[in-house]
Amino acid sequence: MIVRGRGARTVLAAALVLLASGCSVGSLRYVGMGIGDYTTTWTVGSCHRLDQPEEVDPVFPSDTSPAVPCDTPHESETYAVVPLTGAVAKQAHRPSPLWLERALTGACSWNAMTGYLGAKPLDALQDVGILQILPSEPEWERGVRQIRCDVLLGPRTSASVASASVPLHEILAGPAGDRFRVCRTGYQQVGCDQPHEAELINAWIKFTTAQLAKQTAKQQTHRIAAFCAPYFARYLGAPADRASHVVLAVTGKQVGQCWLTDAKGRAWSGSLRSGVKELP
Repeated sequence: MIVRGRGARTVLAAALVLLASGCSVGSLRYVGMGIGDYTTTWTVGSCHRLDQPEEVDPVFPSDTSPAVPCDTPHESETYAVVPLTGAVAKQAHRPSPLWLERALTGACSWNAMTGYLGAKPLDALQDVGILQILPSEPEWERGVRQIRCDVLLGPRTSASVASASVPLHEILAGPAGDRFRVCRTGYQQVGCDQPHEAELINAWIKFTTAQLAKQTAKQQTHRIAAFCAPYFARYLGAPADRASHVVLAVTGKQVGQCWLTDAKGRAWSGSLRSGVKELP
């Protein structure tokens, strides 16, 4: 059992449950609860261990464990600290986690998060999300009213978590950020740090049902290619003639996506935006 951001009575109850179930007291881990007065780290750029899947469950809204050096494994990194206002801030006691989750939807900005990572227009990203951390119950009682916005690394499953051992600030400016860009090999999506045959641009064209009914697949592909061409040049930071050898359009159900690929079908590793200047 993992308990995080709870009061002493909850910890005691958890310990009793463990004893009743035959688990030793030593197996109880106070994950995320920290030590002393349950004080949260509110520093932008601080890094945090969240190495158990349960630690990002909304039931556990606080993280008072000490921050760790960003050059050591960590699963989240703080990109903003935002004041709480309105009805939420007026609550004398910290409301239930589920109420807070609904009330604070969108409190941490996606654009601020991607800006912290160093994303540019047209960057398509994967395996990054937002984790909102609230004051612990004792902090709330003392009047702390702010929310910590963390970049949360992925992929995450019910049995595993992802981490990084480098600071995430401006990571997309160099090759270390390629793992968070969207590429594919065949029909499998991979990070751009892996060998791949195509790289996704965050630009797409939507077709109406009537257009899909009237246009052939070839006509749709030509239309997508014409739409994507200027975005290829902007993404590569190169004239259109340089981009012309990496044009591929893929049609989804009603959306045409813009992928960069090599006209000769060659695979490569690394993002075309962060250091791969010439294909192999």
